Amino acid sequence: MRRLRQFFSRKLNWVALAIVGTFLLMAFAAPWLSPPLDAENPANFQIHEGWIEVVPQPPSAEAPLGTVIHYQHGLGGVYLLHFDVFHSFVWGTRSVLRFGLITALATAILGTVIGAISGYVGGPLNTTVMRLTDAFLAFPVIAGVWLFRMIMGLADVALYDFNNLNSVPIPQTLFQRIVLALDIDPVMLALIAFSWVAYARMMSVSIIKLKQMEFTEAAKSLGMRNIRMIVRHLIPNAIGPIIVLLARDVGGMVIQQAAFAFIGVSGTVDSTAIPEWSRMLILGRNWVIGPGGDPFLFWWTYLPVTAALVMFGIGWNLLGDGLNAFLNPWEAKRR
Repeated sequence: MRRLRQFFSRKLNWVALAIVGTFLLMAFAAPWLSPPLDAENPANFQIHEGWIEVVPQPPSAEAPLGTVIHYQHGLGGVYLLHFDVFHSFVWGTRSVLRFGLITALATAILGTVIGAISGYVGGPLNTTVMRLTDAFLAFPVIAGVWLFRMIMGLADVALYDFNNLNSVPIPQTLFQRIVLALDIDPVMLALIAFSWVAYARMMSVSIIKLKQMEFTEAAKSLGMRNIRMIVRHLIPNAIGPIIVLLARDVGGMVIQQAAFAFIGVSGTVDSTAIPEWSRMLILGRNWVIGPGGDPFLFWWTYLPVTAALVMFGIGWNLLGDGLNAFLNPWEAKRR
């Protein structure tokens, strides 16, 4: 109770809870904040039919945060579409929360399991795993995202047989079939594959320290199995820093995904894997500088989503700092 009182006595923790709570509330209240055209099959985007203006439209009663435009290529030619920024902003909150939570949680679980096993076994296994983490740290994440995207892009490629004048599809690999069957976002998969190393290192160091303590030796003397030892005693005593890093990574994963989408690494604007906030950034990037060099002429095309991403990252980082003070006994004593 004392630590809980200390947690709620910090003003920044209240700020963190307010920011994160606002996004959670917005995601929950999306059907009421911006009712979809089809209540049974709600979409994260809403197109204003009949709008033919060739520039984004400013905020109005029909579009509270204005619109961004997209030229979509179809069988009948090129179509001009006006996407409602407010609708995508509200409904996109669900997408970014889902993306951030799933990616950060999967990364934490993978890194925790690898670090706990390698730290407990020790010896050559731990040395090999730590050298492997060094290799992953040296490999840029953006290159990993591009690699996964190219691998998945090959699933739709077909070779043309000029002898028989027909297309011959390239057989999909087992990895491609699994990813397509589970409908996994390649960017999410790449972030998980290249972000687990921090968790593994942190858990490995903690496990090495904990297995030398008296309670571990006592459990061994009672004949406790290794798996039960790791799950029942070691991981619960080393999970504090993991939870802190997990909270911070929720916002970090979303920001990374938005950055990759903005520069065009994670796919085209029509890709269903791109969350709506990132889609709005892609559609609005051509209007950041308006005619005459005015950066605020079309401010609604990029400013609301950019501000939301900044606040999303700040909220989860502040929450991580608060959890660090709450879970770290030495930090609590200093306060």
